[in-house]
Amino acid sequence: MLKFPKNFEFGASISALQTEGHGCTKTGLNTFDAFFDKSPELFFNQVGPQLTCDITTYYKEDIAMFKTIGFDSLRTGFAWARLFPDGETLNEEAVIFYHDYIREYKKNHIKLYMTLFHFDMPLWAYQEGGWSSRKVINKFVKYAEFVFKEFHDEVDCFVTFNEPLVPVFEGYLGKRHYPGIWNPQEAIKQAYGIFLAHSKVIKLYRKLKLKKPIGVVYNWNYTYPLSNKPQDLKAAQLHDAYVNRGPLDIMFNGKISSLLIESLKEYNLLPPYSTEEIAIIKDTKIDFLGINYYFPTRVRQVDNIKSARWGLEEVVAEIPKTANVNPFRGWEIYPEALYDIGMTIKNEFHNIPWYIAENGIGVENEESYRDQSGLIQDDYRIKFLTNHLQIIKEVMNQGSNCFGYHMWAALDCWSFRNAFKNRYGFIEVDLTDMSRRFKKSAFWYQELIKNKEVHDENTH
Repeated sequence: MLKFPKNFEFGASISALQTEGHGCTKTGLNTFDAFFDKSPELFFNQVGPQLTCDITTYYKEDIAMFKTIGFDSLRTGFAWARLFPDGETLNEEAVIFYHDYIREYKKNHIKLYMTLFHFDMPLWAYQEGGWSSRKVINKFVKYAEFVFKEFHDEVDCFVTFNEPLVPVFEGYLGKRHYPGIWNPQEAIKQAYGIFLAHSKVIKLYRKLKLKKPIGVVYNWNYTYPLSNKPQDLKAAQLHDAYVNRGPLDIMFNGKISSLLIESLKEYNLLPPYSTEEIAIIKDTKIDFLGINYYFPTRVRQVDNIKSARWGLEEVVAEIPKTANVNPFRGWEIYPEALYDIGMTIKNEFHNIPWYIAENGIGVENEESYRDQSGLIQDDYRIKFLTNHLQIIKEVMNQGSNCFGYHMWAALDCWSFRNAFKNRYGFIEVDLTDMSRRFKKSAFWYQELIKNKEVHDENTH
């Protein structure tokens, strides 16, 4: 079995929206509530966000199970719409809940990373214009200020955004998030607003002189050219500037890609901005970086696009026919990209402390893998994690400053339009009675954690 340093953090991730549902306190509506209300048929088995896995009811049981597995740490988050249902009025019930919830992790000696925003845009904020609205951004900063002052002594690390551009690509250039439209100009405005909100929150955090680390979690679907043809190499550079390294560089240290700027100018897509805002963005410095990695993106150039409305219409992603693919998600399985990510962080991102904030495999109809004792024999998950962790070991041996690994997910979570179609957890959630049960992978992970180095050798 793999052996990691004693202080390497093993754990898992979940999110507020995907585990709390409407929960045990009042809460404001978010965009997924609106999406489900409008088009329930788009959600797998018409399972919406009202219940999810109801962690607000079962959190003591769930956290005890996390402790049994041996988690060193866990990432989840606050729900903006629960703390401020109308964007203005503080929900005291929610404050009490989050204090109780966080303290339960502390009682079980599980380090806690808390995220401010994980896809859960309050409906009122969307109606105000979302991240393109300076009013919404300022309210987000006020929400963050409350969280920092109220919970700073209890939370170990803060995260501004999880996968910040996913709601943009999936909601304004796709149909999996609300509002499900295709509008590159609005997408760029939303993305710029996210960068500005992130930077303003970091600036506030520094002004408050708070000592806990603060970072961002970014989904890095590492970009590769599909071939060595010059046009595909160019396509990969452009894709990287829009999707991976470009936005990550902005949120890491305020560096804006000249290639990205040139492409936006070419299509007349530069968002409204001020010199003051750009100065705030350029002043951004985070303490650590979380990386969500599931699959790489291999791209090629599309020829003869005469009516393209933005740069990425000239680029198409394609999975090679020889690739190893998860048949349930259609995602390429390629652990080797983690080496390239880790070395890029070492060489281009000042070897900042980083960790895998999400990595995992979703499988449909997991109950078909249940043995006679009732245990789900998820050997496919154990194989997936082993292969990825082997690469993490390799990149650490090369000096990349990786300090931990969180699997997605700690327990089976509701997953937006997929609902519970593909299960990801160490812990099975039975939707008929909300009971919980370990899967085989939980016991494997428990042994992996127990197998860590006794002494702090080769630590970072």
